[in-house]
Amino acid sequence: MRVLWFTNIPLPAVYRRLSLPVPGGGGWMEGLRRELRSQGSQELGVAAVSQQQFTPFDENGVRYFGLGSSMQRSRVGGVVDRWRHRSEDDAAVVRALAVVREFKPDLIHVHGTEGPAGLLGETTDVPLVISLQGLLVVCSRSFFLGIPPADLLRDVASPRFAKGSGLVHSWWNMNVAARREVRIMKSCSDFTGRTDWDRDVLSVVNPLARYHHVDEVLRPEFYGHEWRPVASGPFVIYTTGGDAPYKGLVNLLEAVSLLRAGSRRDVRLRVGGAVQGSQMGPIVKRAARRFGVQDAVTWLGPLAPMALVSELLGASVYAHASVADNSPNSLAEAMLVGVPCVASAAGGIPSLLRDGDDGLLCASNDVYSLAGRLAEIEADAGLAARLGGAARVRGQQRHDPQTIAKTTLEVYADVVAQHGEAKP
Repeated sequence: MRVLWFTNIPLPAVYRRLSLPVPGGGGWMEGLRRELRSQGSQELGVAAVSQQQFTPFDENGVRYFGLGSSMQRSRVGGVVDRWRHRSEDDAAVVRALAVVREFKPDLIHVHGTEGPAGLLGETTDVPLVISLQGLLVVCSRSFFLGIPPADLLRDVASPRFAKGSGLVHSWWNMNVAARREVRIMKSCSDFTGRTDWDRDVLSVVNPLARYHHVDEVLRPEFYGHEWRPVASGPFVIYTTGGDAPYKGLVNLLEAVSLLRAGSRRDVRLRVGGAVQGSQMGPIVKRAARRFGVQDAVTWLGPLAPMALVSELLGASVYAHASVADNSPNSLAEAMLVGVPCVASAAGGIPSLLRDGDDGLLCASNDVYSLAGRLAEIEADAGLAARLGGAARVRGQQRHDPQTIAKTTLEVYADVVAQHGEAKP
């Protein structure tokens, strides 16, 4: 079977081809590609927008394609494009169709509903399956939760707002993409997903769609390590932050301040991810000062996989405070390593973590609930060890690469067969 992927980021082979560093070790899609290669005889093509243009090339039996962009590149043109908040759906679909014609796949797999590639379902007769990921149609409604109004006013008054960037413009762009996402979900008949939440969203938008449960292959570095409790020292909270307001980092900072006020231990927060330098950087720095926790926070920046593993192994707990999320890989990786986890009961997270069994859930967008659940881990070393051990067992089962690759291939075969039966 010839399978053509459309991905939202380039896979590592493209970065190597362009002599660029590979961000994050390649991510879960690269893990799935490797496992599919080891199990199946399918021919795979991968298409994605990249930082630089390149001609199609082959590596390890995979054909890689670059998708160009028609957006303005000049300074003035870029500002105009950003203020128009326009998408390039038609042009993007034309470029994607050119790749389809060149590769001639038996099946197209679009990873994510966030980009325009899912619109191929309206224009091609090739069987199509789409992976549900972030679901912008819901996340856009929670975009500003936890962000003080004063920070929104600062954003609107800033030079970057005038240039078409910043929080408000990001929210505006997400709403444009969310409308396209609904169109994509209505136009396709087969989707893969991982949580009760994404299944529910799909069933509302497209009741006739078929839903296939397929979990994710995580980065290989996280499979071979096991967290052990630390008997003494500070209570270390680790989280991976992002540049989206709804990821809940401001809430976590306030929860840390509440926890410190009632704790007899030294409470520390270590934050990985591209927060500094992002649109959220100034906001979280102000929040840390406002809550009096700037001395307790270490901003680590983006971490390579093994550095992230080291952070998890040295943490007392992993905290995930998002107010909108589907199946965050950072939480799944922490569970796979066996770190006790506290996470908000938002979106698909309750499908990943069962409260009291393999982690603790807190009420979404509730800093007191978040602080209280963290305090439970801090106060009970036995609870932390039990939850961490159960999380690792569940993570090993859920993210087994061979099982996931086998399920993926079964879905591919089923979608192609169903498509053949539907033909007149």
